[in-house]
Amino acid sequence: MQTPVPGTLRVLHLSDTHLTGDGSLHQGTVDTSAALDALLERLDVVEGVGVVVVSGDVSEDGTPESYAALLERAGGWAERHGAALVTVPGNHDQREGFRQVLANGHVLGEGGRPLMHTMEYHPPTVPVFGQSLVAGRRIVTVDTSVPGAGYGELSEESLTRLRSALAEESGAPHGAVVVLHHPPLPAPTALHEALRLQNPEALADVIRGTDVRVVLAGHYHHHFAGSVGGVPVLVAPGVANDTDVIGAYGEESAYVGTGALVVDIAEDGSLWSTPVRVPVAGADQVAVHHDADAVARIVAAAGKR
Repeated sequence: MQTPVPGTLRVLHLSDTHLTGDGSLHQGTVDTSAALDALLERLDVVEGVGVVVVSGDVSEDGTPESYAALLERAGGWAERHGAALVTVPGNHDQREGFRQVLANGHVLGEGGRPLMHTMEYHPPTVPVFGQSLVAGRRIVTVDTSVPGAGYGELSEESLTRLRSALAEESGAPHGAVVVLHHPPLPAPTALHEALRLQNPEALADVIRGTDVRVVLAGHYHHHFAGSVGGVPVLVAPGVANDTDVIGAYGEESAYVGTGALVVDIAEDGSLWSTPVRVPVAGADQVAVHHDADAVARIVAAAGKR
């Protein structure tokens, strides 16, 4: 891969690592730690990465051990490459465990240097929010998770914080990057439609006309591109598995496979995205399948009531 031209911020965009504290298999089929290791090993040749972003569902079980595994792997990669590390909770994450290990999600700053955080307690009802500066860009993370649910929502508190962050005038001459888990885009399957972001129009209202260059998201376990409020939206492939987006709409299937995006953002705000898919053993095998009845049960339990 070509090296980025001077002034370009290269983002390694990962999502949906679904790590477990005890090493148990995701959906009984995928060793997510091994998948992340294989992906990061393959990506070791990518030069010029300024920030590693993990856009949610970091953990499958919400344990501190699972977040420590992410810190060891993605954090170690970022540190070796002199890159920042930024992450945000998803619907499978638990805010208490997330904060215990990853604080507000902004773990490493420019050059891979650890960021300092005050030890301030927040109850799980309070969304995680953070921002940091990397290469003249403001990286803003917004927690769309809803405790006990699978769908996403932007609370008034989160929207107010995002609005305030984007109004700041110092330190970010090249614009902002917004990172969240639930994409503000239509969903590919009935299950993901029930678990989608409930108020994408609220996000559109906040970022329209601002200097936000791109919104980075996950959740769908497949690469998508779209826009909201006139801003590009990029959804990363899943590290854990790859959603079958052309299967029966009312069912849910995913294949064994892992991948990431390499996103380059130029000084003038133009950007381009390169999906990277890493073959793994048994890549044509089905990692998970839920028939229509199973999807209905999951929707009833985790969808918007």
